[in-house]
Amino acid sequence: MRTVILSDLHLGNGGLYDIFAGGEELPALLDSLTSSPTRVVFNGDTFDFLLNEDPLDLDVPQAVRQADDLMAHPPTSQVMLSLGRVLQAGGEVLITVGNHDLELALPQVQMVLRSALKQPPAISQKLSFPEGNKPLRLEVGGVGILIAHGEQADDVNRVDHDALLARTVAPSTVFRYPPGSLLVKTLLNPLKVRERMRYMDLLKPDFEGAVLTALGANPAAIKVVLTPDTLRLLWRVVRNRGLRAAYSGGDESSEWEGLGLRISEAGLTPQEAAAIAQQLSASGSASFDGDEVLDQARLKLVRAGLKVYAKLHRGLVGQKGVAYFELAPEATELAEARRLARQYEARAVVIGHTHSARWKEEPGCVFANTGTWIWLLRMPAPEASSDEWRDFILELQDNPSLAPERQRLARLERHLTCVVVESRPSGGATMRLTEWKEGELRTLSEATLSA
Repeated sequence: MRTVILSDLHLGNGGLYDIFAGGEELPALLDSLTSSPTRVVFNGDTFDFLLNEDPLDLDVPQAVRQADDLMAHPPTSQVMLSLGRVLQAGGEVLITVGNHDLELALPQVQMVLRSALKQPPAISQKLSFPEGNKPLRLEVGGVGILIAHGEQADDVNRVDHDALLARTVAPSTVFRYPPGSLLVKTLLNPLKVRERMRYMDLLKPDFEGAVLTALGANPAAIKVVLTPDTLRLLWRVVRNRGLRAAYSGGDESSEWEGLGLRISEAGLTPQEAAAIAQQLSASGSASFDGDEVLDQARLKLVRAGLKVYAKLHRGLVGQKGVAYFELAPEATELAEARRLARQYEARAVVIGHTHSARWKEEPGCVFANTGTWIWLLRMPAPEASSDEWRDFILELQDNPSLAPERQRLARLERHLTCVVVESRPSGGATMRLTEWKEGELRTLSEATLSA
């Protein structure tokens, strides 16, 4: 059976936060898979239960209501109907839990999704939700294929799956969302709604990059969404430009220490740090008012913040061509893939989570990242001139909701990628990283896996 693996769709409910970019394309891809039985694996963050105003709480009635809202949104509904047709044609559909949709572990939420397939019970019950406390291991042509969302290698977004599973059977069990989920709810969501900073949705939710970018783009905005204690801590971090003294009497979490390091790397002068700190004070304003010191400080902070994103996404930004990501993984990604391959005796490792399509073939192991199906923001290259960065930042300030007709430098694009694995008649399997484009899957990279 052919296996198609997708990740990080972030299917939404059509509200202010929706970032899914494949409303027409994904149903078309899924319907193209019904000519022969196909196994479809959604490898985490298929849905986004964080992009709403609800409290961050694993509450069953709230999760069911959120699932109902997701299933009622036409693009999400059409994807579910297409999945129903994949099952009806004799295929399989597996949806694993990610850090943005851990509510899928709840049986009550699974019932909502099965109902949305609009298929008889005998078919809808074939929709399965593998437990997330270990990677999913499949056999294709005698080859072990390991599939993991990837958040377990990310300290900020690591999910305690054992506690999550325990909570599904014992509501009194203590379960804590990872820090990244808290970041989305307490910082990114308010910035996106109150300050119309939609672009915060389109960058990987990274604490350091998010705070730096928001701080540089609009200090008054971040001042509005932070708690007084957190705002005072940020004020100290900025004033000390990341030095340890900033943490005296405050929170010394690794996130804030990392932010302090990034602020140090931004290279603020004492005068620039003082100007930004003034913006964070009760009387500070936040407009470009001709203050050269303030303007330069903001430029440095936004450049530092977006550099974090550019590094994470390895974007070919500011260059011509259709490719947005380099496919070559970084050393840390390869090391994690090799570890997983050894631990689970797999010939190939497929992950998601980072939103960056990747491919690397090595002796004994092929590593792939399936990428994402959300809109992405094209940024200047990190080494772009100060004038280029300033123009980009000013456009973000003038068009924070990224209205299409006003996009010039800050442009949105998408790359709808997935991994396809097929058994070979002679044994073994063929694995491909593909992109759905103009109604067909186009191969980006390919490898033959021996059994």
